[in-house]
Amino acid sequence: MNRVTTKAILALVVLVTAFGGSAALAQNTAALPGGKAEAVYKDIKVLQGIPADHLIPSMQFFEASLGVGCNFCHMPDRAADTPTKTTARQMIQMVKAINRDNFKGQREVTCNTCHRGQAEPVANPALANEKYKPWDPESPNGAPGLPPVAGPPASQLIDNYLKTLGGEANLSKISSRVVKYTATNTEGAAANMEMVSKGESALTITHQGDGDVIIGRGASNGWQRAANGAVRDARENETDESRLQDPLYVATHLKQITGLETRRVRLDDQDVYQLRGMAFGRVPVRLFFHPKTGNLLRLVYLLQNPIGQNVVRIDYSDYRNVPGGSRFPFEWTVARPLGLQTVKVEQVQQNVAVEDTRFAKPAPPAR
Repeated sequence: MNRVTTKAILALVVLVTAFGGSAALAQNTAALPGGKAEAVYKDIKVLQGIPADHLIPSMQFFEASLGVGCNFCHMPDRAADTPTKTTARQMIQMVKAINRDNFKGQREVTCNTCHRGQAEPVANPALANEKYKPWDPESPNGAPGLPPVAGPPASQLIDNYLKTLGGEANLSKISSRVVKYTATNTEGAAANMEMVSKGESALTITHQGDGDVIIGRGASNGWQRAANGAVRDARENETDESRLQDPLYVATHLKQITGLETRRVRLDDQDVYQLRGMAFGRVPVRLFFHPKTGNLLRLVYLLQNPIGQNVVRIDYSDYRNVPGGSRFPFEWTVARPLGLQTVKVEQVQQNVAVEDTRFAKPAPPAR
């Protein structure tokens, strides 16, 4: 895989999809959930013991931290050794040792600590330019952090947001929602997409000339269908993303977020209220609400992997009334270290007939 491809970014939830086919993968997709990486993939040495569905997110973290693509370390035959692959293994062991010996095993240091998006970490401080100012005690760089200013109670922020969407009672009456939109990636390529929600089930469909890419989920599982019809189970983090990128799901499940705390923070040039907590018991989330309108302005979530955490930020805007007595954001951006996607909504339909069979995992194509 080279630097993130057009089709990869255009899939709303997934930047990298591994449907198999490479000689380097010994992937049994049916056995992937819960299995170990070395049982599913070939040539796993220093990452042995991690869950198989955490390997690809870890590779994505390497990409973002070093600003490279898969072929920086890997040959087309992914099982083949290369000098950079050997160096990467040494670096993984070094980082593990630093955290073990200095931070009681807590993951304080990662690849990004030194690399910051560059293949070669910068050892020397940057040279001064015309904007340089000497540090002083008032500088925010290294100065003691001020204690956070608490925001309103979490329940108040959530209730205010639900009111802006038409009220909790109205939201509970939405039996289905179909959103049609255009998604444009960092390279300027656009795709027609569709999000279909019904209860705990949902589909994200990317319409392509060579076949639709579909990401589906139910109450307890998820799946993905490639354009060529290949099907695999979704990794846990992909199912988490599918939920967090569905505005209806987020709204109707806000009260299930645990460990809630609020504070007043700056977002761009305005004061907003931040709500922090844990979604699904494993995904740290931060939600930013406008203090007057109550609108959700930003959602940030952190997807954990054995090496670090992949950060995703969604900024919402252009809230409009839609049929059925609710409101919906007609524009949002999804930002990741490897690319930015802009979504513009064309149509929102609610309480339309959607057959349950649409959410069933498709059968793989006949061989």
